[in-house]
Amino acid sequence: MSSVLAQLQNYSIYVILNLRGAGPGFHWGIYVPTNKPQGDVWHAVNRTGGWSVEIKTTSGVPSSLSLCLCFKVGTVNSQNSSVLRATLRQVPGSGQPSPNTQELFSCRVWVKDALLALHNAGVIRLTMAIATIEERAIERGEMLREGVEHGVKDAMVWNNPGFSATS
Repeated sequence: MSSVLAQLQNYSIYVILNLRGAGPGFHWGIYVPTNKPQGDVWHAVNRTGGWSVEIKTTSGVPSSLSLCLCFKVGTVNSQNSSVLRATLRQVPGSGQPSPNTQELFSCRVWVKDALLALHNAGVIRLTMAIATIEERAIERGEMLREGVEHGVKDAMVWNNPGFSATS
């Protein structure tokens, strides 16, 4: 069992940062393991020329060679699972600038908008500004990048980052 799989907690809400090959930055998404390694992923993609939000059930996240960082922002239970799903389906993913920050659209911006939507829906309770969460996550991901890229380190699962009161 990989160290990533062992550390992931079922029914937790994680933001995941994946390496982008030679590209700078990270690909961002949201992952909720439901029966490890299986879980649900929501992320913005532009594989076909335009942006869209992809929702999929997969068992590949914990073993992904591009996975760099998973950080927990909350938990899901029978009461808020349907709210989580409905909320994430409503977060715009068509490529327009963020309605919250006016930033140009990207997978990272979609996740930030999704976190705010989940907070506003009461699914998670963020304890710090999303910009601070983003800054700390990028800093941690960059510290891990080289080891993960060279296959000498596993991705990090950060179960207690202090970003929310519900994690």
